[in-house]
Amino acid sequence: MIVIAGSFRLDDGITDEVMVACKSVMQATHQEEGCHEYIFYPDPLDSNVLRVFEMWENEEALTNHFGTSHVDAFRKAMGSWTISEREIKKFETDSFESM
Repeated sequence: MIVIAGSFRLDDGITDEVMVACKSVMQATHQEEGCHEYIFYPDPLDSNVLRVFEMWENEEALTNHFGTSHVDAFRKAMGSWTISEREIKKFETDSFESM
């Protein structure tokens, strides 16, 4: 299992345009094989921070995700955002349990 967690600081805030792009890529990504979770969401304590959380079955699923047309469209949309900070971490695990 691969887990991706991170954040982006958007100097212009999380606009409706940002959320429309996020929803579009989230909807398409949820249909991908090997995707267990994929979400972008505003940080409830900081209106300029967009958080991301992903869970993938394996590296192949994640690699395939990066080659999709909806990710290309999302990257293009991100090009118009003013991102001053970005921190994305990748975790790999062979086990997990519900709590």
